[in-house]
Amino acid sequence: MSSSAQFHFAAEFVTFLAAASGLALVLLRGELLTRSAWGRYALGGGFFLVAAAAFLRGSLLFDSVDTELFLVARAVGLVAMAVGSLNWNAGEGERRTLWLGVSLVTVSLLVDLFQDGGLVDGTLLVGALGIGVSTLVASRRAIAARVAASAAVALLMMVLVLSLSLSAVLIKTVEDEALRRLDDRAVTEVSQIGLEPRQVVLNAGLAANVLATGTPADLRLVARTPGPNENIAKALEVISTQYTDRLPLAYITSNQVLISFQRYDTQTWQVLSRTDIVQQVLKGETDSLTTVDVAGGKAVALAVQRVRGINTTTGAQSTLGLVLAAEPLDRHYLELRARGRDLSLTLADRTGVLAQAGQQPPLAAAVKPLAARVIETNQALHDTANGRFLSLSPVTRVDNRPVLALVASETTDIVTKTRDQLFKTLFLIALGGTMLALVIAALVGDRIGSGVRRLTLATERLQQGDLAVRAEVEGEDEVGSLATAFNSMAASIEEKTSALRQAADDETRLRNRLEAVVAGMGEALVAVDASGHITDFNQAAEELIGVSAERARGKTADSVIHLTSDDGDDLSARLRRPLPRRWSVSGAVRQPDGTEVPVALSAGALRGPAAEMAGGVFVIRDLRREREVERMKTEFLSHIGHELRTPLAGILGHSEILVRKQLPPDRARVSQEEILKSGRRLERVVEMLEFFASTGAGRVRLRREPINVKSVVQDAVDRWSSKVNGDHRIARRVARGVPEVDADPRWLALSLDELLDNAVKFSPNGGKITVTATPTGNGRRTDVEITVTDQGKGMTPDEQSRAFTDFVQGDGSDTRSYGGLGLGLALVKRVADAHGGDVRLESTPGKGSKLSIVLPGAPKKRRR
Repeated sequence: MSSSAQFHFAAEFVTFLAAASGLALVLLRGELLTRSAWGRYALGGGFFLVAAAAFLRGSLLFDSVDTELFLVARAVGLVAMAVGSLNWNAGEGERRTLWLGVSLVTVSLLVDLFQDGGLVDGTLLVGALGIGVSTLVASRRAIAARVAASAAVALLMMVLVLSLSLSAVLIKTVEDEALRRLDDRAVTEVSQIGLEPRQVVLNAGLAANVLATGTPADLRLVARTPGPNENIAKALEVISTQYTDRLPLAYITSNQVLISFQRYDTQTWQVLSRTDIVQQVLKGETDSLTTVDVAGGKAVALAVQRVRGINTTTGAQSTLGLVLAAEPLDRHYLELRARGRDLSLTLADRTGVLAQAGQQPPLAAAVKPLAARVIETNQALHDTANGRFLSLSPVTRVDNRPVLALVASETTDIVTKTRDQLFKTLFLIALGGTMLALVIAALVGDRIGSGVRRLTLATERLQQGDLAVRAEVEGEDEVGSLATAFNSMAASIEEKTSALRQAADDETRLRNRLEAVVAGMGEALVAVDASGHITDFNQAAEELIGVSAERARGKTADSVIHLTSDDGDDLSARLRRPLPRRWSVSGAVRQPDGTEVPVALSAGALRGPAAEMAGGVFVIRDLRREREVERMKTEFLSHIGHELRTPLAGILGHSEILVRKQLPPDRARVSQEEILKSGRRLERVVEMLEFFASTGAGRVRLRREPINVKSVVQDAVDRWSSKVNGDHRIARRVARGVPEVDADPRWLALSLDELLDNAVKFSPNGGKITVTATPTGNGRRTDVEITVTDQGKGMTPDEQSRAFTDFVQGDGSDTRSYGGLGLGLALVKRVADAHGGDVRLESTPGKGSKLSIVLPGAPKKRRR
């Protein structure tokens, strides 16, 4: 709202400035604009009406006058300006610029009849600039007029910039001051609420003494046989009505409300009797306690006082019961605090508004999340909503735990009034500055111009963020005073900005430290209080357990975390309450969708200042990756043993034959070829393992060179055509114009072998296998896609998602028909990544697969 008002102010101010500059030019050298006297009268009258309408409307001096009167005055002025420009004496460009400005201002008038807002002000601002530019350019032929117009424009533009800057600063200062006063009031109200329990405990003590001395026999009777007692009830009524200003009182024995008086129903008294301070006094920890709490949807100031009496048998004092006093912090209480002020007070908790008084705006939706944040962080905050300032402060229990948020709110009318008054003042200053500039600009143009230029430069540097800038202008005239005011304002802005930055830096460092601690936790962290209810639940816990922190907080740990042992026993009961000793266990956590995640859980105790049990912490570590690594290691060892044993068996078997028997040369050659074949197979396994070890450690070295793709494809097809023995038909298609690729020939050939090996193995019934090479690219570079297509069994979507994963078999069963380490396609993927390329996979179960490796093309050689 402030920014739109400032934009409207700027638009009207610029319109006033442009029209005033035109009027000055007509008065000083009217012949520069028009050749006729009636033209000068028309232009002068038009400029005057437009300037007057902009001044009166922008300064808000006549709020009660109908806006249409200003629009009519502006419209008449525009018509007069258009008529006066018919006999134009300046350049054609200046007249067109003037007509464009007049047209845009006219459009803003028409739009203003139907709506308000930025479109009207923007169109008006651009039109006024067009009028101003035309008059400034037209004044260039006369030194006096140019100095007068330039000085007036420079001075008033500087006033505009300073006005906007100053208005922003002042409005922000007023808003900050209003929020500060409202924050002080909120703190005062919270302090007053904190004093209420002290008075209540005095009244509770008074009631306990009166009951102990006035109705001892009835108290002993009720202690032995709990039940209603008319004498105690009458005594409570007398105490409440005559001594405590009708304070609600109740008499309790053994955690049971027997007699109560005033305001609350039985169910509410039962809820109040189960609060922490009642339990502590019942346990004998102290004689009296007091606090502020929320019970049964009501905010109350509670006090508990033990009632002692003489045991008729032993003569010693004993506890007969408790007096519970509950002062309601309701609308009546808040009305007493807010009476006679433009102030609203609200008490709210996480569930919503509990009580409110004063001029209440429709803020229920805004108050609830703010109150929840105040209670969660135990820190005050302020905000603005629905045209009102809001200040929220936490109200704490006796144990300093926040349970309520007090909300104080006031209207923002003071900011609006301050802004309007400021705009009025600024326009009056602008009017006086305009008149003064027109009178003395011709005489002291150089002096004023130089000072204004320095002020303008300083203002621009201030806008750009140079808070140390000062206007180096001295003098006793208006410019010197303006420079002094600017320097004072700049110093004030620099001081306040420095303080704000320091405060923001301190807050940022603290917030970053806390966020870093929480974000750095890789394990799930769950903290509980002494009763086993969850108080903290980090992001890792949300992801592991499958429950949001918002849903988990406040619930018992065993109801959120479903933990079972490795043997299937339910261990959730061990999370019900924290134990004083450390313990750990391994098992599984069951997520809401039924997924069981293996985990290791460690538990520790949290102790309070007096070494008492204050809660516990459970750290849960996800073991899925470790179990997966163990599984992969086992499978790898199984696979590598098989892959190494098979070629070794061939080598050893044929070697033993050659050693023990004298074979004919032809049979000996067969054994030698088998030994060589098995050795190469063993070498291939070792090379593959070396490659994976090198890429995993980032030490792989590629010997890149330009490679002819057609030759590589042909060599691969020739090699595999001789291997398949006619069971498969291997064809190739290489597109024309396929560029060379910049790659390592060894690893590229091995990648093609792996793709062809995969196609042959998973096409058990034979069929056609096609190797293609085509150019592809995204406009910035040309890549080459080498594709192997088969007509085999294909892959399911699950198999496709794991196809390029390390140590994954296409058939992972114990009865699989094909050997291998499960590294073939993974090697293709790593080779492509090492070359800066990619892999692609398309497959349909039962119809075959299409696997591609995409490599960047080699740079083209420049012709000399």
